[in-house]
Amino acid sequence: MSVEIRPIRAHEAEAFWGGLVECFHLDPGRQWIFQNEPYFDLNRKWGAWRDGQLVTILTTVPLTFGWGRAIGIAGVATRPEFRGQGLAEAMLRTVLAKAETDGEGPALLFAHETTVYRRVGFEVIDYAVRGTLIGCDMPPAQTFTGNQVREMYAAWSAEHPDRLVRDARRWQYWEWFTRTCEAVGPGYLCLEPPLVREALGIPPGLAAWPVPAGTDWLGLKSMTEQLGVPLLHQKQELMLMARGFDRPPQMFMTDQF
Repeated sequence: MSVEIRPIRAHEAEAFWGGLVECFHLDPGRQWIFQNEPYFDLNRKWGAWRDGQLVTILTTVPLTFGWGRAIGIAGVATRPEFRGQGLAEAMLRTVLAKAETDGEGPALLFAHETTVYRRVGFEVIDYAVRGTLIGCDMPPAQTFTGNQVREMYAAWSAEHPDRLVRDARRWQYWEWFTRTCEAVGPGYLCLEPPLVREALGIPPGLAAWPVPAGTDWLGLKSMTEQLGVPLLHQKQELMLMARGFDRPPQMFMTDQF
């Protein structure tokens, strides 16, 4: 049986969405979000067709760090009846080769299991961890505007080449979600109740952060340690796997792909 691997075409977007719904148990009624989010790009929605039927899918997302360009890989899935036939591995190899040609060869992905990704050169480089923040009552804090947050993030990002750079499109994606950034010392907490996925410039060593009781933190383990995030407990949620990286990137889970 023949297999064709390529980016999808406009008339195939609905079939791609159907694959996401089936494999990840998404709400079928949310298709409008799928096709309107800022990173929707037909050239980055990949499919594998077996005898004309779309059976395996994945999405790539452009990433830029101080040292250069890379990709994030997300939504890798094969329809249940076609699993175990090497289709995901074949598509990953094709996508990674295309990324090399396009000058964005290094790649990241979040995973629950490693087998197929190790076969194409990925290794675990970090972990996404989740835990309940130690909170404290504080007077109402200053809320930063979008432009203020952009300026603060740009200054932070420019300080180290391993930090993710946010271009206009990435900021558009960042603003796709409802968030409030409140001042803490010279930095800010990015609140998405009941979750915090970004905290920048907060003085290290604080025993508690000004968040409501029951607020969780979600971040890379390396960033959690770097920031000194005050947690009651933490657990591993996902593995961050990398190909072409020799150390963990510095990025927040607000940029999760």
